[in-house]
Amino acid sequence: MPELPEVENVIRSLVNKVSGKKIASVEIITPSIVYKRTDFIDLVKDKTIVTLERRGKYIIIRLDEGNLLIHLRMTGKLLFNGEIGKHTHLKIDFTDGNYLIYNDVRKFGRINYLSNDELNIYLKTKVGLEPGLMELEAFKTKLMNKRGPLKKILLDQTVIAGIGNIYADEILFASGIHPLTETSKLKDEDYIILFDNIRGILEKAILAGGSTIRDYVNGDGTAGGFQDAHQVYGRGGKECICCGCTLEKIKVAGRTTVYCPICQRIR
Repeated sequence: MPELPEVENVIRSLVNKVSGKKIASVEIITPSIVYKRTDFIDLVKDKTIVTLERRGKYIIIRLDEGNLLIHLRMTGKLLFNGEIGKHTHLKIDFTDGNYLIYNDVRKFGRINYLSNDELNIYLKTKVGLEPGLMELEAFKTKLMNKRGPLKKILLDQTVIAGIGNIYADEILFASGIHPLTETSKLKDEDYIILFDNIRGILEKAILAGGSTIRDYVNGDGTAGGFQDAHQVYGRGGKECICCGCTLEKIKVAGRTTVYCPICQRIR
């Protein structure tokens, strides 16, 4: 599932290609992809794309009137002049002959049209702190107000936006914190280490193009490279790169979680 680094790379690969383009037509191939809008085509046609932005795992296409809010979910892809096939569910044609398509094997992704006010309300109520912009004290307060295993909290998009299963495992390993640790067990230095690793690992992943585990590609169709730097994610049963201990797998918040029982001792 595309997380913050992957979504950021989709946007970076597309923003210069689509900004300023006028939408000539919209073809909805799979209606369920467009979230509860029967007037979607009328609202989007003839609009001009101003820019692309990211908020957590969301892609925001700013139009000269209104916005498209896109969540890729598990297997969604937003491709510029991409190959159209059986997994193409929406196509946006531009007046210059270029086009943008939404492909999704599992069809879990969603595209919505929102006014500026609707978008602001949605983001304010549904999306948490932005990792690259958040302050340490705000981050600490958010975590301290939550109960449950730390990994579950990191996955909560209303707390911190953009972290999914891949980067939660990597962040916790780099911080030396067991995924089942409660926030009440964290010391001040733990919050600082965790804060720094959230920002640091996500930035490294962005620079590496994100992680391609199965079929993620950016808007150009280019795969990521950060999967080669994973320390624990997807490595259950293999040796820890730090201590040589066998990495263990458990379920946290319904998600497969890999950790080192030596480097990340339970508290």
